[in-house]
Amino acid sequence: MRQRFGHVGGHWECDRRIRRAICALGTVTALVVPLTSVGLIGSVGGPAGASGAAKKYTSTSCALSGHMKFAPPGLSFTGSLGTKSIVTSDSSVVPGSILSGSGGCGSTPIMTKIKIPAADCRKSQIPICRPPTGKRHFAYGVASSLFDVDLVALMTSLSHGIAMSDNGNAVLGAVTLTGTSPIPFGGSCGPAVGMSLAGRTNVAGLTYRLLLCFVRDHGTGTTGGFFTDWTAAINGDSAITITAGSYGGVSSLTFVKV
Repeated sequence: MRQRFGHVGGHWECDRRIRRAICALGTVTALVVPLTSVGLIGSVGGPAGASGAAKKYTSTSCALSGHMKFAPPGLSFTGSLGTKSIVTSDSSVVPGSILSGSGGCGSTPIMTKIKIPAADCRKSQIPICRPPTGKRHFAYGVASSLFDVDLVALMTSLSHGIAMSDNGNAVLGAVTLTGTSPIPFGGSCGPAVGMSLAGRTNVAGLTYRLLLCFVRDHGTGTTGGFFTDWTAAINGDSAITITAGSYGGVSSLTFVKV
């Protein structure tokens, strides 16, 4: 049964929406400019171990913090109109303390630019597009698109993998459709929403999961609570514009070695 995505009360649209978004975009890589850097730019945790040292991969979980700055002016109920077919959101993720296991995930900040395709108002029927205005006929920043179009863009930007570090060793994690999903309120993020990327790595027997939970926010008309403001925005509160969301809570990077 199809559920309203992001609706208050725990309703959440299943991962089919991501698949529908991909179908709607056609060949996503033709619309979204992949990052030239690998993964979330740089690495999750820095360089590999010392030259010549035996590599030991471990099962470990590390806390994460950071933020995503949405394409200006931010996320809102109606979104915004611009002149560019591609807009950019900036993400920064910082590995922190070890939550379980040993080895750790390093401490190097993860910086990335996520290229998001804007909707062409000459072909789209979303409300802000009626009618398109001059050269400003590309729509973006619609709050309800965060976990479909924007999540597809994130996957495309990471199509070459996520560069990470396990116990000081460089690891490359695969990003796939089946391993990428939105996290509903009350799910793995607890009283928050977010996204999960998980799958195999280039190391035999080592898998990863990157859990990013939006806990707080910034912007116009915001309360500081991301879920509260985002839910209000997608349900029609036009006074809210979310310029950035902060990762926190149970956000984590986890490696499992078997």
